[in-house]
Amino acid sequence: MHPPTGSPREVSAADLPWVIDLVRDVLGEFGLRFGEGSETDDEVTRLPGSYFDHGGGFWVAVDGAGVIIGTCGVFLLTESEYELRKMYLRPAARGTGAGQLQMDTCVAFVRSRGAKRLVLDTTHDMRRAIAFYERNGFVRDDAQIRGARCSRGYAREL
Repeated sequence: MHPPTGSPREVSAADLPWVIDLVRDVLGEFGLRFGEGSETDDEVTRLPGSYFDHGGGFWVAVDGAGVIIGTCGVFLLTESEYELRKMYLRPAARGTGAGQLQMDTCVAFVRSRGAKRLVLDTTHDMRRAIAFYERNGFVRDDAQIRGARCSRGYAREL
């Protein structure tokens, strides 16, 4: 796997099969199934419109060979609040800085739209992701749990 080559790029309809495979594979690492326990999985199957048409954004991270190694999106909840969604990386891409590039892209996007808060939910089994979110200023707030398969919520004031 090549290291990340720069900022994530916006997802395109042509990326959809690879995005779904990546999300399905990462969920499977934690005993979860794509399409079960989260309405947001259905929105992935309707990218890019399911995010862009509702004020959000969705990006893919690619390695030096152009292979999709990560996904991330933000979904507009209220005028001042977005939800971070589907922030996943292939195992070989973890620890390479690709995740930070994804996070920085999401934060810059929501700030540019005047957001005051970014929230997310996750499962307690995603320990490395939780540590990453906390390093990036997220504080536990279980009121942010929206998905049935999620057991932790987090919020970051912007």
